[in-house]
Amino acid sequence: MSWTNKYWDAVEQLYWTPKYLGLKSISKKYWEVSGDRVSVPKEMTNPNGPLYRRVTTGKEFSKLVRHHEETFNHIFELTFGILDGEIINQIFCQLLRESHQDRLKGYGRELGLEFGFPKLYDISQPDSFFVGNNWTIAVELKFDAKTSMDQLAKYLLALTLEREQNSGRKPVHLVYIAPEPEKLLKDAFPFETANVGSHQLARILAESKQSVVAPLLEMEATASSVLDDLAISAVSWRELDQVLHDLAMGFSRNNPEARTVNNLLLGLLEEIRLHPASGLK
Repeated sequence: MSWTNKYWDAVEQLYWTPKYLGLKSISKKYWEVSGDRVSVPKEMTNPNGPLYRRVTTGKEFSKLVRHHEETFNHIFELTFGILDGEIINQIFCQLLRESHQDRLKGYGRELGLEFGFPKLYDISQPDSFFVGNNWTIAVELKFDAKTSMDQLAKYLLALTLEREQNSGRKPVHLVYIAPEPEKLLKDAFPFETANVGSHQLARILAESKQSVVAPLLEMEATASSVLDDLAISAVSWRELDQVLHDLAMGFSRNNPEARTVNNLLLGLLEEIRLHPASGLK
């Protein structure tokens, strides 16, 4: 049994016990029924938010929730949050055909706070962000969603903040992982991604929301340097599958540390292969 089943068990427990999510049921004794309408006391509702109800059965929920991009992202983040930075570096070197000696550090919601821009998460939410001494990688996971110039600007903001904080030029990568990587980039950008550079900054900003444009303009010189050093890549889930599989098989089964890494990678592989939009089924 894959370790990821433990995650899905925890998610299912949240389904059956919504109080863990800060939700509270309204007992029928408080309902006021009039024909086909039900009213509840105003003080029992959230004046600034919606009301919620269940729309699936427990059996349907377990299947549905595994197909969401956000919940898959949790598995991806957990895997790379546990892996050592040298192994993460090895994965992306193989995936992108790069050669760097490095130990990558991953960042999540704390990215903006760490780089001196606490409100970053309200503007830009990278699926994964890895920083090393010799290169930096931002990762966007896609199944059936598209990307855009605005999303590119949001990643540019995160990469610019990292450069401002660490004060040094190095290769930077934005990597999309998608079922049809070439189509994803072609549909999203009015220029060849291989030719991205500072000369595209004005065009990127012109097609982006003001919330991301304003901070980028305050760091325009750094943002321009990031674009000059930026490589935009798109790879398929099948390519990632192959890299993870080969790496997992390369770990010896003769010691517990290697078996742990093997199990971790195989769990992520299982989720990729089971996802109906990965293109692997």
